[in-house]
Amino acid sequence: MNNRLGRNNRLLASISKFLLFIAIASILAGCSILSDEKFDYKSDVLVINDVTGLNSIRVGQVITPTTIEEIITTIKRTEGPISIGGGRYSQGGQIAYLDSLHFDMRNFDKIVNFDPNKKEITVQSGITWRKIQEHIDPKDLSIKIMQTYSNFTVGGSLSVNVHGRYIGEGPVVQSVNQIKLVMADGRLVTASPVENSELFYGAIGGYGGIGVIVEATLQLADNTKVERKTKRMSIGNYKDYFFKNIRDNPDVIFTNADIYPPDYEKVLDVSWFSTDKPVTIKDRLISNDEEYKWGPKVVEFVANYPIGKSLRKNIIDPIYYSFDRIVWRNWEASYDVKELEPSDRSEKTYVLREYFIPVENFDAFIPKMRNIFQKHDANIINVSIRHAHADPGTLLSWANKEVFAFVVYYQQGTNDAAKEKVKGWSVDMIDAVISEGGTYYLPYQILASTDQFLAAYPKAPQYFALKEKVDPNYRFRNRLWKTHYPAETKDFNKNNISQYFRSEEQTLLTIPEWYLVFNPREYADFLDAGNNPSDFPFMASIDEYWRLYDRVTTISDAEGYPPNDEYMTMLNVIGGSTTVEYMIKGAYENTIGRTTRWIANGEDTPEDKVIKEAHRAYSEFIFEKAWYEFDFWGWTGKVWREPSFFGPNFIRKQERKIAFTLEFGFKTLYAKAIGFGAQAVYEESEELIYLTAKNNSFDSSLLPEKVTIIENMGNRFLISLPRWGDFTKIIPVLAEQGFDFIDISGNQRIAVSMLSPTGANINYHYASKLFSSKFVTNKNIERDVYWVGVRNLQALLVDGKNNNQTIEHIYDY
Repeated sequence: MNNRLGRNNRLLASISKFLLFIAIASILAGCSILSDEKFDYKSDVLVINDVTGLNSIRVGQVITPTTIEEIITTIKRTEGPISIGGGRYSQGGQIAYLDSLHFDMRNFDKIVNFDPNKKEITVQSGITWRKIQEHIDPKDLSIKIMQTYSNFTVGGSLSVNVHGRYIGEGPVVQSVNQIKLVMADGRLVTASPVENSELFYGAIGGYGGIGVIVEATLQLADNTKVERKTKRMSIGNYKDYFFKNIRDNPDVIFTNADIYPPDYEKVLDVSWFSTDKPVTIKDRLISNDEEYKWGPKVVEFVANYPIGKSLRKNIIDPIYYSFDRIVWRNWEASYDVKELEPSDRSEKTYVLREYFIPVENFDAFIPKMRNIFQKHDANIINVSIRHAHADPGTLLSWANKEVFAFVVYYQQGTNDAAKEKVKGWSVDMIDAVISEGGTYYLPYQILASTDQFLAAYPKAPQYFALKEKVDPNYRFRNRLWKTHYPAETKDFNKNNISQYFRSEEQTLLTIPEWYLVFNPREYADFLDAGNNPSDFPFMASIDEYWRLYDRVTTISDAEGYPPNDEYMTMLNVIGGSTTVEYMIKGAYENTIGRTTRWIANGEDTPEDKVIKEAHRAYSEFIFEKAWYEFDFWGWTGKVWREPSFFGPNFIRKQERKIAFTLEFGFKTLYAKAIGFGAQAVYEESEELIYLTAKNNSFDSSLLPEKVTIIENMGNRFLISLPRWGDFTKIIPVLAEQGFDFIDISGNQRIAVSMLSPTGANINYHYASKLFSSKFVTNKNIERDVYWVGVRNLQALLVDGKNNNQTIEHIYDY
């Protein structure tokens, strides 16, 4: 209900302190306001993040499937966004989408079929390379193409179309015979280079946008012994060396070359050759129990100290590579990311970026890369050169021709300034790559503009056309597609509406504020039922306000929302003033009021009836308007004007007139002060809420009064409607008319209170019940407060009605 505080909140802060002083003094005098010390809220918010810790994304539900049938059933029975995650080693939010249904594929990891004679294996997509290695190593077989590290899942690797250090190979798609996909409509489809090839080349390297890859049939290779050989040289000599000694050498299995920062002048080639010599390490795979004490420390030392990079180039690497090493191919392909994992990523983290340059442009690119890194003082730890042959046809190919890959490993801070610094050199690097006919890799931080994306991936429009065809409702989403997919980027211009966006935590913080609307209504109901005003539980009402205050502030903190000092000031002002009012009124009613009621034999006077009418009018008014706009003085006049001065129960009559005049007279003055302060402090409100929604069968003639369609894009609508009480009345009507809400005030979650029989304990799998709040005069009903995704709001309203719950309020920020 509150508008955003503006330039000057000192007035309300002063009032708040004054009122709280009075409240505290009252407490010390013997009254007790109860806080909710027993309330222990643990956020059940589902947050998906990646290894960098930089991309925390809240999702609505996490499904951990173990069978294809579970995936199909889940897709068929749900609507809305779906995101897909595996090992979580992508580094820019490619695995999640806000409030989506998230498939965590890591338990979907069975081997479906293994044919050693055909050198072929079929696996579920959540399996890691390491688990495959353990299965095939006894048959002297090895994975044909994979990354350096074995922790990655097959599905994730196919989704980003990985490559490795394998010479003579290229993107992983070259080693895939067939995949199975679950599509957006729940169909299970087989795709290969010859069957549904468009889906095959769209899904591999398609970043989860075409369907859920559930199975993959992969080619295998022989597991041979390999010997490490190294050669250091100037960067200017590397390209010729590579083409003369490495590229076409049938004995080379793995190759990479490390460029040493910060001068980027020297490079160390590290290649592995087939050999018959005895192995120097007997293990066929690196042990899962390996402890990595020194690797992370060396990386941190190189990153954090200027001398670290020099020591690495001149001392650490020469010593490390001075020993002969002959191992099995599977051993060299079974590295664990733990060897690089730092002890803490809270303030500094380690991240990758990767760029692909046509081999003929290698020498032209190197000085551009060097200049950019040095200009931005980027903290680059290593640049590793890989090689890949051309991609056979994926729509988002990063290797349209033979390329060198530059894998950049760097350290960055986690604060906003550090992120902006990385963005600066990253954008420059993308421009440099594009200028050399190359591209950048998409699994990392999403910093490129859409223009850069389209320049680097010229077949992206074909990919988008395929996605629109097979996923017309845009179910498969993640942060990459949020940035670049046309259906996502083509949106209403909400920034032109000055009060469109409201802080999401305010849907929580309005709950105690709205209690001061519900409680006067409860008081009016109590009086209308013929009860003695002196019997109303004023102290219990105060307790409930502060109990709600404690709960919503606890929840807001647990959810990680930023402090909202302006709103908290307002809550303390109204809470403090109500506390003082109810303490005084409770003390008065339980002494003088109770005495005059006794003298009147418990009967209502005409003044009592006017007072009932006044409280009913006030309780209805504040559902639609700010309380300080109510005509308190008009009702004060009415209690003197309409009932006769003389009459039965004279003492009660006069006592009621005087008490009511003092109460509403003070409120008249206080309302004028608050109204004046609000005009000075708050931005003038339009008294409107804005939202976007989808409706496939919209009938404008049924649109509720006061609702305005501002703009529409096909079946999507930008809508305005009144705030406060009308908002709660209109939203269920729109839900019944088939509107699916996309966002409300730019937010994805909203609080809703429903009235239920006490102890009913009604829960919904798509909404969290935050707590229940009691009615101080009716023990048979309670207020259940739910926390629901905006996209599930329609379902909650419909299901609540079916469960005989009454919608009390939808808290409109």
